Amino acid sequence: MMTMERLLNFTFSDIKNELFRLKSKEMKTNFFISETQFKELQNENKIEVFKTDKACFLITKDDGFSRFYFIVSEIAALKTILEYVSINFSGEISVETAGNSQYLENVKQVFLENGFYEYSSMIRMNKMRSETNEVNFEGIHLLTEDKKPEIQKIYNKYFDKFVERIPSGAEIDHFITNKNAYYFSDNDEIQGFIIFESHGITSHLRYWFVHPNYREKKIGSKLIQLFFNLGENVKRELFWVIESNENAIKRYKHFGFAEEDMHNLILINKNKKYEESNY
Repeated sequence: MMTMERLLNFTFSDIKNELFRLKSKEMKTNFFISETQFKELQNENKIEVFKTDKACFLITKDDGFSRFYFIVSEIAALKTILEYVSINFSGEISVETAGNSQYLENVKQVFLENGFYEYSSMIRMNKMRSETNEVNFEGIHLLTEDKKPEIQKIYNKYFDKFVERIPSGAEIDHFITNKNAYYFSDNDEIQGFIIFESHGITSHLRYWFVHPNYREKKIGSKLIQLFFNLGENVKRELFWVIESNENAIKRYKHFGFAEEDMHNLILINKNKKYEESNY
């Protein structure tokens, strides 16, 4: 019989240790929270941690729903903890899990058999950077603290909370501090913005947005040139795109990007589907 233990005192290192404890050929996990994100959730009392002999899982609170993270030594353990979650937690619960098609096949099936529904999925695209060009910064500004409320308002209005990972205030502060966020404006309003981060030789596009009132003005094109050309040591560029967005995928292929067999599956315990915004 399964013994479920709730951890009352835990650290980020404790969860990392669970990854080692449960490591096996059959291990499955979607625990990819950064230490900064983890500590923020912990400081705001928005995280609960549970463990069994074959699993560890976390429930975190977000904007009106919860997120589910798991580490299991075998697929059967995932089924067991999902049964526990369905009985002991209410409200909307979202889970994201990433991997290649083969990895996700069994994981997806377990969720579908235990009260979850596929909400959306994303695919990773990448290309190798061959050269860089000088960037025209006319109209482009680094995001600053005084613009934080405005960009948060844009996120809340135009971004899907399940799919597009609306950043917390602390994450936006991190982008500002590390000079990872830029916006375009020829007046006093954010007309578009882009956020990307470099890790070693890889540049990861996090967000790229143009306000509906300023479409067809080549603002998006000007912003994406930052992603293509900034970063001295960058050799590889990547991002995630919603798999159903065929127009976007076609556009990125035009820029030289190729699809990988790497997918991010988003499931929730409610039977509804992601709808692309038409603004």
